[in-house]
Amino acid sequence: MIRRPSVLLLAALLCCPSLAHGERLGAAIDGLLARGYSSPLAAVTRLQAVEDRPADDAPLAQRHAYQAAVGRYAAQERRPAMAALAQQASAALEKMARDEQCRACAIDQHLIQARWALTQRVADRAQATLDRIDTLPGRISPAQQQQLHYLRARQYQLQSRLDMGIREALLAIELAGQHTADQLMAQNLLAVLNVYLGDYPRTIEISQGTYARAERMGFTQVMAESKLNMGFAHLRDGRRDLQLKLLEDVLALTRDDEGLAIIQSTAVSNLADYWLSQRDYARALAYSEQAVELARRIDDPLTLAYALINRGAAQAGLGQAEAGVADARQAIALTDRIGARTDHIGMLQELVNIHEHAGDYRNAFLTLRRVEGLQQEITRQAREKAVLDLQEKYASESRQREIERLAAANRLKEAELATQAVRRQMWAAFSLALVLLAVVLVQWLHRSRRANRRLSRDVANLAEQSIHDPLTRVHNRRHGQALLAGYGRSVEDAPSGNPPLLGLMLLDIDFFKQVNDNHGHPAGDKVLVEVAHRLRALLREQDAVVRWGGEEFLLLLPGLQATALPALADRLLRTIGTLPIALPGADITLTASIGAIGAPFAGSTDTDALIQLADLALYRAKASGRNRALCITALQEGLDPVALARDLAAAQQAGQIGMTVVSGPV
Repeated sequence: MIRRPSVLLLAALLCCPSLAHGERLGAAIDGLLARGYSSPLAAVTRLQAVEDRPADDAPLAQRHAYQAAVGRYAAQERRPAMAALAQQASAALEKMARDEQCRACAIDQHLIQARWALTQRVADRAQATLDRIDTLPGRISPAQQQQLHYLRARQYQLQSRLDMGIREALLAIELAGQHTADQLMAQNLLAVLNVYLGDYPRTIEISQGTYARAERMGFTQVMAESKLNMGFAHLRDGRRDLQLKLLEDVLALTRDDEGLAIIQSTAVSNLADYWLSQRDYARALAYSEQAVELARRIDDPLTLAYALINRGAAQAGLGQAEAGVADARQAIALTDRIGARTDHIGMLQELVNIHEHAGDYRNAFLTLRRVEGLQQEITRQAREKAVLDLQEKYASESRQREIERLAAANRLKEAELATQAVRRQMWAAFSLALVLLAVVLVQWLHRSRRANRRLSRDVANLAEQSIHDPLTRVHNRRHGQALLAGYGRSVEDAPSGNPPLLGLMLLDIDFFKQVNDNHGHPAGDKVLVEVAHRLRALLREQDAVVRWGGEEFLLLLPGLQATALPALADRLLRTIGTLPIALPGADITLTASIGAIGAPFAGSTDTDALIQLADLALYRAKASGRNRALCITALQEGLDPVALARDLAAAQQAGQIGMTVVSGPV
């Protein structure tokens, strides 16, 4: 009985003749991407009303485009009618991938499943689904790549890997291109990530800009979510008076749109939470009752769980402890049933508060023990996954080494066979005639000398290629890793307590993709060569420049003090950013972003962990506006670089590390 309103509503919208104006499928998809939609339900309804809705015998490309679009928007909601549409679209895409060898269908099917897992807030399942995309053969389209980065950012947000989330959100914004709706959705996600990082002014700035653009387009969903994000920032910043006004604005935006009922219910639950914080339990109960009614109407279990937990807290505040506990337990059962582990733990913690408010300390203690057990289980699973990832990495590297060993053995065998063939020819000639022996020997020696010279040249060329990048002529990543291993050996050989110094810098060319897009890949190659030349010319003879990947370079600076990193970063930024690079038809000026750190760092010489910290500093530099360097210094001894990498911003706020910001030339 609960599901009937959602199903009837969807059926009514799908049958509404006013939605069908002879619109074609391609125009509908382009319109949704360029101008957005009032709600996911409205987007699905528009797609199902197109005049060329494909039948089972329609061309593959048309069926693929239709199912991918329907599944994408339907997977954004948890109500059963939308969930069923998402799963139907996913099944149709899987069948096309299997029966018609449609690789793009397989990618979109995985994207829909990952989006649905994130809608249910199950980050681990979403991560496993997204990881499988990397194993599929062939190329992924730019639009699919944008979705992949967006979903990765949502996954990292749920896993509290905020720096990685910001990196993926920025990539999703950059890849959105003319798809303004996708760009605004990614901007909203970037705002949420900045809230968790504690950068509330940036959250407000991003959300205000996103809201203004969405309002001009009539993109109601993004408008409402932008207001919620601003309210969330004010809540975390202690400005609950400003949050109240924004929540009321969200209600005004969503009140008359059934497709936005989930956002409306979220806003009502937040209002209940607001009045709980003000100890106005009667008003909190009224709002939570309204939220429960909305959640039951749309049949969304997670939204219902939050509404019930707020109602339980309000009832406990009014002295109705038994009713409050009953609501809380119902909310806990809902989150357990849908597998939302993080929300499940949050509901249990609220039940602890309700028990404490009622003076039932025994049940409060028992519930708290359940919370601790679940948190320990999550930590254990994360640790086991990390170990499995490391084992897989080791196995992959072992397989690569075995392949290289077999290739070397094969080359040796071929050389031996070639030598044996020459010997057989020699003895055949000797048996033919002693008179011709001298001539044969001279010719054979001449050929051998030529072969040896060619072999020497080949060996020299192979040695050169094994350590240098073929385009930029700086060291390649493999040789860079060998240099880092050499530093590790020098640390082991150094006197105790006096390890050698090593500066580490990760440098990334800003907006390099635009160079390729606007001037072509040959121009992009010329830019990489010129930047590598400038880096090599600026550094010392003993320093190493490594092409770490794409447009990213790693600088290894032996003996360099950490205090000297900002000055060197300033010279690097000016060297790259002040002299234009001549390209066919235009001269361009580039900028770069840098993350820098010195080893040893707080006593640690673990180069893998320190490079990860430098990488996080690099992406913080990009997220802060690019054309700058962030140099990390340790303010405390004995810090764990691996632990710091999990939350760099928290370590900075706690005063454990310092960051020196060096701005590039304007």
